[in-house]
Amino acid sequence: MLALFKNIPLISATLAFLFSQFIKVLIYRDIKAFGRYGGMPSAHISTLSALAWAVGRTTGYESPQTAIAAILLAVIASDAVGLRRKVDPNSGHTLAEAIAGFVLGMIIALIMTRR
Repeated sequence: MLALFKNIPLISATLAFLFSQFIKVLIYRDIKAFGRYGGMPSAHISTLSALAWAVGRTTGYESPQTAIAAILLAVIASDAVGLRRKVDPNSGHTLAEAIAGFVLGMIIALIMTRR
């Protein structure tokens, strides 16, 4: 159980989610933005981006785990920018919000996996 707290990909993904939501609070100047869907940056994409990059850096970019995380990131990003935006424009993400989430997740993973 305590090994869970040493799992760098999990920690990276969790931090990316929390940072994304905190940034929304700062941008929108509303504490309710912390739990809001949509908005800048995409918390879904930053979470999966951090996970995919951290998995890649810890297990190797050729590992099956990295492939799984990368495909999951692609599906989530496609859903966030494409499908959800078509179903409900207020719950989806713009391309800029998605890119910001991707970059934020990548930066957090690179910091967390630094050796």
